[in-house]
Amino acid sequence: MKKFIAITLLSLASTVSMAATITLPDYLIFTSVDGQSVANKGQIDIEPGQHLLELQFYDVYSTGADDTNFVKSDALYWSLNLTKNEDIQVRAKDIFTTKSARKFIDSPQITIDTASLKGESVKLVNHAELMSIIMKQHSKMMNH
Repeated sequence: MKKFIAITLLSLASTVSMAATITLPDYLIFTSVDGQSVANKGQIDIEPGQHLLELQFYDVYSTGADDTNFVKSDALYWSLNLTKNEDIQVRAKDIFTTKSARKFIDSPQITIDTASLKGESVKLVNHAELMSIIMKQHSKMMNH
């Protein structure tokens, strides 16, 4: 029985270590991974492979005691081809105001840091841009 428990724990530990962890800044959350909803998380574990990550910007800004602004984006998409089990730290410019939040939403750019890669810029796309990319890829496939 002890041997069975030890083997089970080792296989669980190796399974967990096989996934990479992606950590987002406080104002971004994951809403789905490959079309499967996740519970508004700022961090996920993900296996190597091609993934479509859906994120959302969400933050609260206060300019005074009675003035609170909620800023929320529509879905933002990130196509990720994860080739290694490296943890990924996502960062972006500091966003301290409603104006800078809206500017980020209009042109969402993130920066990726891993153990082997520092400072890679990634542009997130909105739903219309994602559909355009899909249609272009589909047209290329149909013409070949």
